[in-house]
Amino acid sequence: MKVVYLALLVSLSLVAVGRAAGKNQSHSITWGSRSFRDMHLERVIISEKSKFLRVVTRTYTFKQTGVQRLITQIVVTDQIKNGNGGYARLEAGGPNTNFAKIYFKSQRNKEFSFIVDIYGI
Repeated sequence: MKVVYLALLVSLSLVAVGRAAGKNQSHSITWGSRSFRDMHLERVIISEKSKFLRVVTRTYTFKQTGVQRLITQIVVTDQIKNGNGGYARLEAGGPNTNFAKIYFKSQRNKEFSFIVDIYGI
């Protein structure tokens, strides 16, 4: 009798783990690393609404005016946490340069929303 209860408990826990495996997927990404004396250079929210049966894209370019600071880290946080958000790709620049060009792409028939934080020294 104890074996039956144990087998039932194990099977229920495996089902629960299997159902939870696809939850909370995120497409957040970080390039570079922060160091002592870093300062927050910019925060911007990049988002695009979905279009019927289409993939939507957007390019964001970070350029500095005045004092040119060296980028140490770029943090792109996906706001759609269920795995239906878009993807971010660093096209040019980034850490150890003074500019960055980031390409954003959605999944088909989906929207995306990202928070981009850029740190530099």
